[in-house]
Amino acid sequence: MSDARNDPIEECGEPSWQNGFVAFGDACMLFALTLGTAIHTNAQTLFGSIVGTVTDPTGAAVPGATVQVTELQTNTTRSAETNEGGLYALSTLPPGVYKLTVSKAAFGGYTNPRSEVASNTIARVDIEMKVGDVTEQIEVRTDNALLQTDRADVHTQRSAETFQNAPQPTRTYQGVLNLVPGMVPPGGQLAGGTNNPSKSMQFAANGTGTQGPDVRIEGVSATNPWVQQYTTFVPSTEAIESVNVGTNSPDGEQDLSGGPAVTVQLKSGTNQMHGSLYEQNVNNYTEARNFFRPAGQAPPHLVDNTVGGTLGGHLIKDKLFYFGSYEGSFTRASLAGIISVSTPAMLKSDMSASTKPIYDPATGNPTTGIGKTQFAGNIIPASRLVRLEWGTVASGPTTYSVNGQQYVAVCAGSALYVFGLPNMKAAK
Repeated sequence: MSDARNDPIEECGEPSWQNGFVAFGDACMLFALTLGTAIHTNAQTLFGSIVGTVTDPTGAAVPGATVQVTELQTNTTRSAETNEGGLYALSTLPPGVYKLTVSKAAFGGYTNPRSEVASNTIARVDIEMKVGDVTEQIEVRTDNALLQTDRADVHTQRSAETFQNAPQPTRTYQGVLNLVPGMVPPGGQLAGGTNNPSKSMQFAANGTGTQGPDVRIEGVSATNPWVQQYTTFVPSTEAIESVNVGTNSPDGEQDLSGGPAVTVQLKSGTNQMHGSLYEQNVNNYTEARNFFRPAGQAPPHLVDNTVGGTLGGHLIKDKLFYFGSYEGSFTRASLAGIISVSTPAMLKSDMSASTKPIYDPATGNPTTGIGKTQFAGNIIPASRLVRLEWGTVASGPTTYSVNGQQYVAVCAGSALYVFGLPNMKAAK
């Protein structure tokens, strides 16, 4: 799917795009292509920004300086000029690591080889230019400021390394959201089904309800319209580049959220081919015995294999990229539980082992039930039993009589239902 986006709200100078993003997929497989087309957007939840001020050695603003950033893995470039106050802003940047350069006549060149941009984040890089020949180059290696002062929201960024290396049983990005401050530990993971095909979990933050979170994958809402506390799609952790979780004071583009705003950024193709293969195995040999399972019985049979892989690269260098991800879950398991079953004696109407008395329904007051007589030895005589032929009942409703009481037997699938006919003596 692709979407046309408008120009950024704030931009110092005229931006220029050299590539964009298109994605399509389903719950089991997703593909992404990066195409050479112009894409701009107002929303920052999926993208990031680099802002700053360019000054000279005296602290005065340097207007008209050209600021250019180049994404290191795809060679995507963006540029802008500083305004009269020396301010510049490069918004709607896809997350990644950028090389930042600044040039201006009568000043030496400036280069910052690594400036990291994350989704839903504004990175500030202030620059001091040195007077000199334009052929002179100053290279500065510095990290972006850890304290964010350009927006008021409270958010946490989690990278692919966290989802792949942090120990957690669910192998989903939702399973490690409890590492976000203020987040309630996710829970309620189901086995799937129509309303939760991707085995989503429910979570909340800072006292909000589980139906409040707004999850967006590549900018597309993943809210489940039928069960709002679950998401429609949970990407494989191998396909995720980063997850940004806003827990307080969200900006306007996150106004759909009544709780944490979660932005999932998927990986993309680059100029270098990259990929992964993985398998996760869970079986009954590594499972603990259920507390209620009888002593001496091992856990029920279970073989759960999750396999998958990713592959990304380029079709046309610096222009056209691809990325694909697949994950499949193959489970074979037996069910275990505690149920009550009839003994062979009970199947012959011998209830002598039961401590509860069995009364003859044909005795006593038919209205009040008082004065009924207990069967001798709690055994129902064979003469009081009626044998139903399954084939006869399966062909249609069958009517029969016991001691003047009429009944009808109806077969529905594998179940047999017996009813007393109306306006007749009530069956006890």
